[in-house]
Amino acid sequence: MARLVRFRVIDGIAVVTLDAAPVNALSAPMRAGLWEVFSRIDGNPDIKAAVLMAAGRMFSAGADIREFSNPVSDPSLPQLCNHIEACSKPVVAAFHGLALGGGAELVLAAHYRLASSDARFGLPEVALGLVSGAGGTQRLPRLIGAERALQLMISTSSIEADVAHRIGLIDGIVQGDLGSGAVTFAQNLVEQNKGPRPTRDNRTHFQDARAHATAIAKARAGLDGNPLHAPDRVVDCVEVAALLPFDAGLAFEEDAFARCLEHPQSIALRHVFMAERKIDSALIEKVDNVFRPVVPMGKAVEARLRKAMRRAAENLVEKGANEPDIDGAMVAYGFRKGPFGGRTKADRNVEVERKLIAALLVEGAACVDEGAVQRPSDIDALAVHAISFPRRKGGPMRAAQSAGLIGLRKEMRVWEQDSEIWAVPDLLDEAINDARGFDAVG
Repeated sequence: MARLVRFRVIDGIAVVTLDAAPVNALSAPMRAGLWEVFSRIDGNPDIKAAVLMAAGRMFSAGADIREFSNPVSDPSLPQLCNHIEACSKPVVAAFHGLALGGGAELVLAAHYRLASSDARFGLPEVALGLVSGAGGTQRLPRLIGAERALQLMISTSSIEADVAHRIGLIDGIVQGDLGSGAVTFAQNLVEQNKGPRPTRDNRTHFQDARAHATAIAKARAGLDGNPLHAPDRVVDCVEVAALLPFDAGLAFEEDAFARCLEHPQSIALRHVFMAERKIDSALIEKVDNVFRPVVPMGKAVEARLRKAMRRAAENLVEKGANEPDIDGAMVAYGFRKGPFGGRTKADRNVEVERKLIAALLVEGAACVDEGAVQRPSDIDALAVHAISFPRRKGGPMRAAQSAGLIGLRKEMRVWEQDSEIWAVPDLLDEAINDARGFDAVG
Protein backbone atom coordinates (compact mmCIF):
# COMPACT_ATOMS: atom_id res chain seq x y z
CA MET A 1 0.00 0.00 0.00
CA ALA A 2 1.30 3.44 -0.88
CA ARG A 3 2.47 5.56 2.02
CA LEU A 4 -0.25 8.16 2.46
CA VAL A 5 1.38 10.10 5.31
CA ARG A 6 5.01 11.20 5.17
CA PHE A 7 6.88 12.03 8.37
CA ARG A 8 10.25 13.58 9.06
CA VAL A 9 11.86 15.61 11.83
CA ILE A 10 13.76 18.85 11.22
CA ASP A 11 15.63 20.23 14.25
CA GLY A 12 13.01 18.96 16.66
CA ILE A 13 10.03 19.90 14.47
CA ALA A 14 7.99 17.01 13.09
CA VAL A 15 6.73 17.65 9.57
CA VAL A 16 3.69 15.53 8.74
CA THR A 17 2.62 15.52 5.09
CA LEU A 18 -0.60 14.20 3.57
CA ASP A 19 0.38 12.51 0.32
CA ALA A 20 -2.61 11.05 -1.50
CA ALA A 21 -2.98 12.88 -4.80
CA PRO A 22 -4.99 14.42 -6.22
CA VAL A 23 -7.23 15.58 -3.35
CA ASN A 24 -5.67 14.02 -0.22
CA ALA A 25 -8.99 12.46 0.76
CA LEU A 26 -9.18 11.53 4.42
CA SER A 27 -9.83 7.85 3.78
CA ALA A 28 -9.58 5.17 6.47
CA PRO A 29 -5.93 4.38 5.60
CA MET A 30 -5.06 8.09 5.64
CA ARG A 31 -6.70 8.54 9.04
CA ALA A 32 -4.91 5.50 10.42
CA GLY A 33 -1.59 6.85 9.16
CA LEU A 34 -2.17 10.25 10.76
CA TRP A 35 -3.21 8.67 14.05
CA GLU A 36 -0.02 6.60 14.18
CA VAL A 37 2.21 9.56 13.33
CA PHE A 38 0.68 11.88 15.92
CA SER A 39 0.91 9.15 18.54
CA ARG A 40 4.64 8.92 17.79
CA ILE A 41 4.99 12.69 17.97
CA ASP A 42 3.22 12.82 21.31
CA GLY A 43 5.43 10.12 22.80
CA ASN A 44 8.80 11.32 21.49
CA PRO A 45 10.51 13.77 23.91
CA ASP A 46 12.91 14.89 21.17
CA ILE A 47 10.04 16.32 19.14
CA LYS A 48 9.05 19.77 20.37
CA ALA A 49 6.34 20.74 17.85
CA ALA A 50 4.63 19.50 14.70
CA VAL A 51 3.67 20.93 11.32
CA LEU A 52 0.78 19.37 9.40
CA MET A 53 0.77 20.07 5.67
CA ALA A 54 0.09 18.35 2.36
CA ALA A 55 1.70 17.46 -0.94
CA GLY A 56 0.11 18.16 -4.31
CA ARG A 57 -2.21 20.91 -5.45
CA MET A 58 -4.32 21.17 -2.28
CA PHE A 59 -4.33 20.45 1.41
CA SER A 60 -7.39 18.18 1.44
CA ALA A 61 -10.85 18.09 -0.11
CA GLY A 62 -12.07 16.23 2.97
CA ALA A 63 -13.63 12.84 3.60
CA ASP A 64 -14.03 10.15 0.97
CA ILE A 65 -17.83 10.21 0.65
CA ARG A 66 -17.82 6.70 -0.80
CA GLU A 67 -17.11 5.53 2.76
CA PHE A 68 -20.31 7.11 4.09
CA SER A 69 -22.35 4.09 3.03
CA ASN A 70 -20.18 1.70 5.04
CA PRO A 71 -19.49 1.23 8.77
CA VAL A 72 -16.90 3.75 9.95
CA SER A 73 -13.37 2.40 10.42
CA ASP A 74 -11.46 3.58 13.46
CA PRO A 75 -10.08 6.06 13.84
CA SER A 76 -13.02 8.09 12.63
CA LEU A 77 -12.38 11.65 11.52
CA PRO A 78 -13.83 13.08 14.75
CA GLN A 79 -11.55 10.79 16.76
CA LEU A 80 -8.55 11.86 14.69
CA CYS A 81 -9.30 15.56 15.13
CA ASN A 82 -9.61 15.10 18.88
CA HIS A 83 -6.35 13.14 18.89
CA ILE A 84 -4.50 15.93 17.10
CA GLU A 85 -6.02 18.60 19.33
CA ALA A 86 -4.98 16.62 22.42
CA CYS A 87 -1.34 16.43 21.32
CA SER A 88 1.00 17.62 24.07
CA LYS A 89 3.20 19.40 21.50
CA PRO A 90 2.02 22.48 19.60
CA VAL A 91 0.59 21.49 16.22
CA VAL A 92 0.71 23.98 13.32
CA ALA A 93 -1.54 23.32 10.31
CA ALA A 94 -0.09 24.87 7.17
CA PHE A 95 -2.47 24.61 4.23
CA HIS A 96 -2.38 25.57 0.58
CA GLY A 97 -4.92 25.29 -2.22
CA LEU A 98 -8.18 23.99 -0.82
CA ALA A 99 -8.89 22.91 2.74
CA LEU A 100 -12.50 21.74 2.56
CA GLY A 101 -14.85 19.74 4.74
CA GLY A 102 -12.90 17.24 6.77
CA GLY A 103 -9.68 18.86 5.56
CA ALA A 104 -10.85 22.15 7.06
CA GLU A 105 -11.75 20.35 10.28
CA LEU A 106 -8.19 19.02 10.54
CA VAL A 107 -7.03 22.63 10.29
CA LEU A 108 -9.44 23.64 13.04
CA ALA A 109 -8.18 20.83 15.28
CA ALA A 110 -4.60 22.09 15.07
CA HIS A 111 -3.38 24.57 17.69
CA TYR A 112 -2.10 27.17 15.22
CA ARG A 113 -3.00 27.80 11.58
CA LEU A 114 -1.03 29.18 8.63
CA ALA A 115 -1.93 29.39 4.96
CA SER A 116 -0.33 30.17 1.64
CA SER A 117 -1.64 33.24 -0.17
CA ASP A 118 -3.59 31.06 -2.64
CA ALA A 119 -5.32 28.98 0.04
CA ARG A 120 -9.07 28.70 0.50
CA PHE A 121 -10.96 27.33 3.49
CA GLY A 122 -14.52 26.01 3.52
CA LEU A 123 -17.04 23.69 5.19
CA PRO A 124 -19.45 22.91 2.32
CA GLU A 125 -21.07 19.77 3.78
CA VAL A 126 -24.55 21.33 3.53
CA ALA A 127 -24.24 20.84 -0.25
CA LEU A 128 -24.29 17.11 0.50
CA GLY A 129 -27.17 17.42 2.94
CA LEU A 130 -24.86 17.07 5.94
CA VAL A 131 -23.50 19.04 8.86
CA SER A 132 -19.77 19.08 9.53
CA GLY A 133 -19.14 15.86 11.38
CA ALA A 134 -15.67 16.19 12.94
CA GLY A 135 -16.10 19.15 15.25
CA GLY A 136 -16.47 21.85 12.63
CA THR A 137 -19.71 23.23 14.07
CA GLN A 138 -18.10 23.42 17.51
CA ARG A 139 -14.60 24.68 16.70
CA LEU A 140 -15.33 27.20 13.94
CA PRO A 141 -17.63 29.47 16.01
CA ARG A 142 -15.03 29.39 18.78
CA LEU A 143 -12.55 30.95 16.38
CA ILE A 144 -14.67 33.40 14.37
CA GLY A 145 -18.00 33.68 16.18
CA ALA A 146 -21.41 32.22 15.44
CA GLU A 147 -22.51 34.71 12.78
CA ARG A 148 -19.48 34.27 10.52
CA ALA A 149 -19.36 30.52 11.14
CA LEU A 150 -22.99 30.11 10.12
CA GLN A 151 -22.53 32.24 7.01
CA LEU A 152 -19.60 30.09 5.95
CA MET A 153 -21.25 26.74 6.59
CA ILE A 154 -24.75 27.51 5.29
CA SER A 155 -23.54 29.26 2.14
CA THR A 156 -21.16 26.35 1.36
CA SER A 157 -18.73 28.95 -0.02
CA SER A 158 -15.03 29.04 0.77
CA ILE A 159 -12.98 32.04 1.89
CA GLU A 160 -9.57 33.24 0.75
CA ALA A 161 -6.52 33.25 2.99
CA ASP A 162 -6.56 37.02 3.49
CA VAL A 163 -10.18 36.91 4.66
CA ALA A 164 -9.41 33.99 6.96
CA HIS A 165 -6.53 35.98 8.45
CA ARG A 166 -8.59 39.14 8.87
CA ILE A 167 -11.35 37.38 10.81
CA GLY A 168 -8.96 35.51 13.05
CA LEU A 169 -9.34 32.03 11.60
CA ILE A 170 -5.64 31.70 10.80
CA ASP A 171 -2.55 33.12 12.47
CA GLY A 172 -0.69 34.22 9.37
CA ILE A 173 -0.12 33.99 5.62
CA VAL A 174 3.20 32.57 4.48
CA GLN A 175 4.85 34.27 1.52
CA GLY A 176 7.29 31.99 -0.24
CA ASP A 177 7.80 28.33 0.68
CA LEU A 178 4.97 27.22 2.95
CA GLY A 179 6.86 24.35 4.57
CA SER A 180 9.88 26.45 5.47
CA GLY A 181 7.68 29.22 6.81
CA ALA A 182 5.67 26.79 8.91
CA VAL A 183 8.77 25.13 10.38
CA THR A 184 10.17 28.55 11.29
CA PHE A 185 6.84 29.48 12.91
CA ALA A 186 6.88 26.23 14.93
CA GLN A 187 10.49 26.82 16.01
CA ASN A 188 9.51 30.29 17.24
CA LEU A 189 6.68 28.76 19.26
CA VAL A 190 9.17 26.44 20.94
CA GLU A 191 11.66 29.24 21.61
CA GLN A 192 8.91 31.39 23.12
CA ASN A 193 7.71 28.43 25.20
CA LYS A 194 4.25 28.58 23.60
CA GLY A 195 2.61 25.21 23.97
CA PRO A 196 -0.59 23.73 22.59
CA ARG A 197 -3.57 26.05 22.12
CA PRO A 198 -6.61 23.77 21.84
CA THR A 199 -9.49 25.37 19.96
CA ARG A 200 -11.91 23.61 22.28
CA ASP A 201 -10.78 25.85 25.15
CA ASN A 202 -11.40 29.09 23.25
CA ARG A 203 -14.66 30.69 24.43
CA THR A 204 -13.83 34.27 23.49
CA HIS A 205 -16.73 34.55 21.07
CA PHE A 206 -19.20 33.07 23.55
CA GLN A 207 -18.74 35.70 26.25
CA ASP A 208 -21.53 37.84 24.79
CA ALA A 209 -24.48 35.46 25.14
CA ARG A 210 -26.90 37.98 23.63
CA ALA A 211 -24.80 38.39 20.48
CA HIS A 212 -24.63 34.61 20.09
CA ALA A 213 -28.39 34.28 20.50
CA THR A 214 -28.96 37.09 17.99
CA ALA A 215 -26.76 35.35 15.42
CA ILE A 216 -28.71 32.12 15.86
CA ALA A 217 -32.07 33.90 15.52
CA LYS A 218 -30.89 35.75 12.41
CA ALA A 219 -29.75 32.51 10.79
CA ARG A 220 -33.05 30.79 11.57
CA ALA A 221 -35.02 33.70 10.12
CA GLY A 222 -32.92 33.59 6.98
CA LEU A 223 -33.74 29.91 6.52
CA ASP A 224 -37.50 30.38 6.77
CA GLY A 225 -39.01 28.55 3.81
CA ASN A 226 -35.72 26.87 2.85
CA PRO A 227 -36.57 23.33 1.69
CA LEU A 228 -33.19 21.90 2.69
CA HIS A 229 -32.88 19.85 5.85
CA ALA A 230 -29.21 20.30 6.76
CA PRO A 231 -28.93 24.10 7.24
CA ASP A 232 -31.29 24.07 10.21
CA ARG A 233 -29.25 21.28 11.78
CA VAL A 234 -26.12 23.40 11.36
CA VAL A 235 -27.83 26.23 13.25
CA ASP A 236 -28.79 23.82 16.03
CA CYS A 237 -25.20 22.63 16.35
CA VAL A 238 -23.72 26.12 16.42
CA GLU A 239 -26.30 27.18 18.99
CA VAL A 240 -25.30 24.43 21.42
CA ALA A 241 -21.59 25.18 20.92
CA ALA A 242 -21.99 28.06 23.36
CA LEU A 243 -24.45 26.29 25.65
CA LEU A 244 -22.92 22.87 26.22
CA PRO A 245 -19.48 21.65 27.31
CA PHE A 246 -17.29 20.91 24.29
CA ASP A 247 -17.58 17.11 24.46
CA ALA A 248 -21.37 17.35 24.80
CA GLY A 249 -21.40 19.67 21.79
CA LEU A 250 -19.43 17.09 19.81
CA ALA A 251 -21.95 14.42 20.79
CA PHE A 252 -24.80 16.68 19.65
CA GLU A 253 -23.02 17.27 16.33
CA GLU A 254 -22.38 13.54 15.91
CA ASP A 255 -26.08 12.82 16.35
CA ALA A 256 -27.02 15.58 13.89
CA PHE A 257 -24.54 14.21 11.35
CA ALA A 258 -25.93 10.68 11.69
CA ARG A 259 -29.50 11.90 11.25
CA CYS A 260 -28.55 13.94 8.20
CA LEU A 261 -26.64 11.01 6.71
CA GLU A 262 -29.80 8.90 6.74
CA HIS A 263 -32.06 11.69 5.48
CA PRO A 264 -33.40 11.22 1.92
CA GLN A 265 -32.04 14.63 0.90
CA SER A 266 -28.47 13.72 1.82
CA ILE A 267 -28.77 10.37 0.08
CA ALA A 268 -30.01 12.18 -3.04
CA LEU A 269 -27.43 14.97 -2.92
CA ARG A 270 -24.54 12.55 -2.45
CA HIS A 271 -25.92 10.46 -5.30
CA VAL A 272 -25.88 13.46 -7.66
CA PHE A 273 -22.39 14.42 -6.48
CA MET A 274 -21.07 10.97 -7.43
CA ALA A 275 -23.11 10.88 -10.65
CA GLU A 276 -21.48 14.12 -11.78
CA ARG A 277 -18.08 12.51 -11.36
CA LYS A 278 -18.95 9.29 -13.19
CA ILE A 279 -20.80 10.70 -16.20
CA ASP A 280 -19.08 10.78 -19.57
CA SER A 281 -17.72 14.18 -20.60
CA ALA A 282 -19.52 13.72 -23.93
CA LEU A 283 -22.78 14.17 -22.01
CA ILE A 284 -21.96 16.89 -19.48
CA GLU A 285 -19.11 19.36 -19.17
CA LYS A 286 -18.18 21.71 -16.36
CA VAL A 287 -17.64 25.31 -17.43
CA ASP A 288 -16.97 28.06 -14.87
CA ASN A 289 -18.00 25.65 -12.12
CA VAL A 290 -21.38 25.01 -13.81
CA PHE A 291 -22.37 21.69 -15.39
CA ARG A 292 -23.97 21.89 -18.83
CA PRO A 293 -25.19 19.23 -21.28
CA VAL A 294 -22.88 18.81 -24.26
CA VAL A 295 -23.88 19.02 -27.92
CA PRO A 296 -24.93 16.69 -29.48
CA MET A 297 -25.16 13.73 -27.06
CA GLY A 298 -26.07 15.47 -23.83
CA LYS A 299 -28.47 17.85 -25.54
CA ALA A 300 -30.15 14.93 -27.31
CA VAL A 301 -30.87 13.23 -23.98
CA GLU A 302 -32.08 16.54 -22.55
CA ALA A 303 -34.56 16.87 -25.42
CA ARG A 304 -35.83 13.34 -24.85
CA LEU A 305 -36.40 13.98 -21.15
CA ARG A 306 -38.22 17.25 -21.81
CA LYS A 307 -40.43 15.57 -24.41
CA ALA A 308 -41.27 12.68 -22.05
CA MET A 309 -42.23 15.05 -19.28
CA ARG A 310 -44.36 17.17 -21.63
CA ARG A 311 -46.16 14.13 -23.06
CA ALA A 312 -47.05 12.94 -19.58
CA ALA A 313 -48.28 16.42 -18.64
CA GLU A 314 -50.39 16.64 -21.80
CA ASN A 315 -51.91 13.25 -20.99
CA LEU A 316 -52.95 14.61 -17.61
CA VAL A 317 -54.55 17.63 -19.29
CA GLU A 318 -56.49 15.30 -21.57
CA LYS A 319 -57.82 13.58 -18.44
CA GLY A 320 -59.08 16.86 -17.00
CA ALA A 321 -56.14 18.46 -15.19
CA ASN A 322 -55.23 22.05 -16.07
CA GLU A 323 -51.80 23.32 -17.10
CA PRO A 324 -51.27 25.86 -14.29
CA ASP A 325 -52.01 23.21 -11.66
CA ILE A 326 -49.56 20.78 -13.25
CA ASP A 327 -46.87 23.43 -13.52
CA GLY A 328 -47.54 24.59 -9.97
CA ALA A 329 -47.34 21.05 -8.63
CA MET A 330 -43.92 20.51 -10.20
CA VAL A 331 -42.67 23.89 -8.97
CA ALA A 332 -43.85 22.86 -5.50
CA TYR A 333 -41.90 19.63 -5.98
CA GLY A 334 -38.76 21.67 -6.64
CA PHE A 335 -38.55 22.39 -10.38
CA ARG A 336 -37.81 25.96 -11.40
CA LYS A 337 -40.72 25.80 -13.85
CA GLY A 338 -43.31 23.29 -14.89
CA PRO A 339 -43.55 21.32 -18.16
CA PHE A 340 -45.76 24.04 -19.69
CA GLY A 341 -43.43 26.83 -18.59
CA GLY A 342 -45.33 28.08 -15.55
CA ARG A 343 -43.33 29.21 -12.51
CA THR A 344 -46.05 29.87 -9.94
CA LYS A 345 -46.01 27.45 -7.04
CA ALA A 346 -49.25 25.63 -6.27
CA ASP A 347 -50.27 22.92 -3.84
CA ARG A 348 -48.39 19.66 -4.02
CA ASN A 349 -50.07 17.01 -6.12
CA VAL A 350 -48.60 13.57 -5.49
CA GLU A 351 -50.28 11.95 -8.50
CA VAL A 352 -48.87 14.59 -10.86
CA GLU A 353 -45.42 14.22 -9.30
CA ARG A 354 -45.38 10.43 -9.55
CA LYS A 355 -46.72 10.30 -13.09
CA LEU A 356 -44.20 12.80 -14.42
CA ILE A 357 -41.29 11.19 -12.56
CA ALA A 358 -42.39 7.79 -13.85
CA ALA A 359 -42.43 9.13 -17.41
CA LEU A 360 -38.89 10.41 -16.96
CA LEU A 361 -37.88 7.03 -15.55
CA VAL A 362 -39.28 5.24 -18.60
CA GLU A 363 -37.40 7.54 -20.98
CA GLY A 364 -34.26 7.31 -18.88
CA ALA A 365 -34.41 3.52 -18.99
CA ALA A 366 -34.77 3.67 -22.78
CA CYS A 367 -31.68 5.89 -22.95
CA VAL A 368 -29.74 3.32 -20.94
CA ASP A 369 -30.98 0.42 -23.07
CA GLU A 370 -30.08 2.22 -26.29
CA GLY A 371 -26.64 3.27 -25.08
CA ALA A 372 -27.41 6.98 -25.15
CA VAL A 373 -26.09 7.00 -21.59
CA GLN A 374 -24.01 4.43 -19.74
CA ARG A 375 -25.92 4.12 -16.47
CA PRO A 376 -29.09 5.30 -14.69
CA SER A 377 -27.17 7.86 -12.63
CA ASP A 378 -26.23 9.61 -15.91
CA ILE A 379 -29.94 10.35 -16.37
CA ASP A 380 -30.08 11.82 -12.88
CA ALA A 381 -27.12 14.12 -13.50
CA LEU A 382 -28.56 15.26 -16.83
CA ALA A 383 -32.02 15.81 -15.35
CA VAL A 384 -30.60 17.98 -12.57
CA HIS A 385 -28.49 20.13 -14.88
CA ALA A 386 -30.56 20.10 -18.07
CA ILE A 387 -34.21 20.19 -17.01
CA SER A 388 -33.85 21.65 -13.48
CA PHE A 389 -34.91 18.47 -11.69
CA PRO A 390 -34.47 19.40 -8.00
CA ARG A 391 -31.02 18.39 -6.87
CA ARG A 392 -32.24 17.56 -3.38
CA LYS A 393 -34.46 14.86 -4.93
CA GLY A 394 -31.52 13.29 -6.76
CA GLY A 395 -32.92 13.05 -10.30
CA PRO A 396 -35.81 10.90 -11.57
CA MET A 397 -34.16 7.49 -11.16
CA ARG A 398 -33.05 8.22 -7.59
CA ALA A 399 -36.36 9.93 -6.73
CA ALA A 400 -38.27 6.87 -7.92
CA GLN A 401 -36.01 4.60 -5.90
CA SER A 402 -36.43 6.74 -2.77
CA ALA A 403 -40.22 6.68 -3.20
CA GLY A 404 -40.27 2.88 -3.56
CA LEU A 405 -39.78 1.10 -6.87
CA ILE A 406 -42.21 -1.73 -6.16
CA GLY A 407 -45.07 0.61 -5.36
CA LEU A 408 -44.32 2.78 -8.39
CA ARG A 409 -44.22 -0.24 -10.70
CA LYS A 410 -47.63 -1.33 -9.40
CA GLU A 411 -49.06 2.11 -10.24
CA MET A 412 -47.37 2.15 -13.65
CA ARG A 413 -48.98 -1.15 -14.59
CA VAL A 414 -52.33 0.57 -14.13
CA TRP A 415 -51.30 3.76 -15.91
CA GLU A 416 -49.81 1.92 -18.90
CA GLN A 417 -53.26 0.62 -19.72
CA ASP A 418 -54.02 4.22 -20.67
CA SER A 419 -50.73 5.13 -22.37
CA GLU A 420 -47.38 3.57 -23.26
CA ILE A 421 -45.81 6.63 -21.63
CA TRP A 422 -45.80 4.58 -18.42
CA ALA A 423 -44.96 1.16 -19.88
CA VAL A 424 -42.83 -0.60 -17.24
CA PRO A 425 -39.27 -0.94 -18.58
CA ASP A 426 -37.14 -4.05 -18.05
CA LEU A 427 -34.58 -1.88 -16.28
CA LEU A 428 -37.10 -1.17 -13.52
CA ASP A 429 -37.63 -4.90 -13.01
CA GLU A 430 -33.86 -5.41 -12.82
CA ALA A 431 -33.53 -2.65 -10.24
CA ILE A 432 -36.29 -4.14 -8.10
CA ASN A 433 -34.56 -7.53 -8.12
CA ASP A 434 -31.45 -6.11 -6.45
CA ALA A 435 -31.38 -4.46 -3.03
CA ARG A 436 -29.18 -1.69 -4.45
CA GLY A 437 -31.85 -0.67 -6.95
CA PHE A 438 -30.66 1.35 -9.93
CA ASP A 439 -27.18 1.53 -8.41
CA ALA A 440 -26.81 -2.15 -9.27
CA VAL A 441 -27.52 -1.79 -12.98
CA GLY A 442 -25.63 0.05 -15.67
